Amino acid sequence: MLAIEIEFLLGRYFAADFRNDTLPEWPPNPGRLFEALTAAHHDSFGNNSERAALQWLEKLGAPEICAGETGRPEPVVNFVPTNYDGKTSRSPHPDQRGKQPRSFPVQAPSIPVVHFLWPKAEPDTQTLHQLSALLARIPSLGRACSFVRARLAGAPNIANFVPDNTGHLSLRIFGEGRLEELETLYKMGRRPSLAPQARYSQFRESKTEPARAAGEMIVLRRVEGAPLPIEAALTLTTATRKALMSRAEAAGDHMLCEMLSGHGDHPHCAIAALPFAGHEHADGRLMGIAIVLPHDISPVERRKIVRLCAGLEVINLKTEQTHWKVELSGFDLPPMALNPATWMRASATWASVTPVLLDQFPKKRLPVEKILAVACERIGLPIPIEIEHGPYSDVPGVSPVPAFRLKRKSDEKPRWGVHVKLRFPIPVRGPILIGAGRFFGLGLMKPWQWKECPLDHQ
Repeated sequence: MLAIEIEFLLGRYFAADFRNDTLPEWPPNPGRLFEALTAAHHDSFGNNSERAALQWLEKLGAPEICAGETGRPEPVVNFVPTNYDGKTSRSPHPDQRGKQPRSFPVQAPSIPVVHFLWPKAEPDTQTLHQLSALLARIPSLGRACSFVRARLAGAPNIANFVPDNTGHLSLRIFGEGRLEELETLYKMGRRPSLAPQARYSQFRESKTEPARAAGEMIVLRRVEGAPLPIEAALTLTTATRKALMSRAEAAGDHMLCEMLSGHGDHPHCAIAALPFAGHEHADGRLMGIAIVLPHDISPVERRKIVRLCAGLEVINLKTEQTHWKVELSGFDLPPMALNPATWMRASATWASVTPVLLDQFPKKRLPVEKILAVACERIGLPIPIEIEHGPYSDVPGVSPVPAFRLKRKSDEKPRWGVHVKLRFPIPVRGPILIGAGRFFGLGLMKPWQWKECPLDHQ
């Protein structure tokens, strides 16, 4: 499989529909992605290996697309100099000519991340390396102000735009020979041609559409610092929250402070430590941290959180007598633990990698299963149809509950912690954090098929 991820860093996409330039384009056309890759190749005098990778890519055909819903159109009006024709315009200099208003379509999609997928593609290591290098050099998609971060991705969520000859949506794609065509047009001083088109069908939300409790994940990876075991997850998330709060307070941004602290009316962000878990050789060490955004966060709030995380360089871990140097997860293909798709994939069955703290102590008339069902319902998930719990987890690399730190402060009220396995009636899309400690990374779940369940593969 080949998956390319495009993240719109401003939370907005500036591009006009090729059929009507007054309307915003959505989803991004695959042809636009290939043109951006071609430009990146030639802008930096790319080598023959990169060219070979582009020629391999253009033979794959129309990709599947995983994209959110289009946002409300918000056209931006700019005043630009009138064209110089030698008659009505007296001067060829732009600053000496009159200006006229011009509207540029823009919209903020529900999810500012798009995936282009080729499920049957089998790229070799060299091709992946060259494509990764090209994607890292793409600054924007659409207009120049539509800043993006492009990279290879793992297995993302289910595609909701798929090629279909009977579909009602037409998208610009690319095909074999497109690279040479673009190069020829450029040498002739002409703009790119419209490119071939393909029909797509869109699968909208239905009764079987994966449920969702949270939004995207902003991942920070460890660059330097002593490794931490999975049992220290709460130590790491507490220190990360403190570091982010300190930066937000220094900037005088009360909205950010409330989003991180949970006070006020703003949506609350969660912080989760990401362990190497789930693999047969997993040892549970913490690989990085994720700031989990609420799914209803606004583009303005999202941009502020991303900017805050990007400026975080050091996390002091006083209880561990060390510190971590961190950075935003890079443009290359990250380790599985740092790949958001690992934690966000839709699945009907999930297992905990950090203990779930129960909101109440179990009683005869209030069993653990009931408390866990209410915890799922509280965050907007369906009630599980099957629940298992205990002190141990079936996920390799995960320690038993007693080994974890479960209290942030010594005077904090103790809570009952359990490892859980949940089966939902429909696929659920992550990330999932449940229980009383969810905003500090406790109750972090991972897709895990502990019993045969056909919904896991939808």
